Amino acid sequence: MASQDSQQQTATSIPPPSLDRQSRSSPGPPSQSETATPLSQIQSDPVEPPPQLTPRLQALATKKANHEATLEALKTQRAALVANSKLPSGLAMPDSWTEDEKTRSALAAAHVTIKEHITLLHKYNEIKDIGQGLMGLIADSRGARVAAVMEDYGMGEKD
Repeated sequence: MASQDSQQQTATSIPPPSLDRQSRSSPGPPSQSETATPLSQIQSDPVEPPPQLTPRLQALATKKANHEATLEALKTQRAALVANSKLPSGLAMPDSWTEDEKTRSALAAAHVTIKEHITLLHKYNEIKDIGQGLMGLIADSRGARVAAVMEDYGMGEKD
């Protein structure tokens, strides 16, 4: 019972929050009693130069600028390649196509060309492997080294 009385006394002894302008956390419009300071009396702080970049930040900024320049150069190069590209049939792209259609067509033609080159490289490597195998068989039958047999046929090490 005594604890309830002390809680009631504490609760009743706390004054309600003040509603005057100065006790609020957010400032309201200035009252008439406040006077505005003329602009001529406001002293401005001297403008401080921006903080110096650390060497790492300078290097990163330079690297970013280089990457952006490279990106722009690649975009220009891509646009030139798309403008000069032709349809797989060899005809020029129609002028009525949008840039996106021309780009898609040029990329499709490039993918076809790349696949053809990869197929030709696979065939070349298979033929080269067969040729090296034959050179090895000839070298075994003669009892000589493969390099000597290749020299006999006029082939170098890089052939």
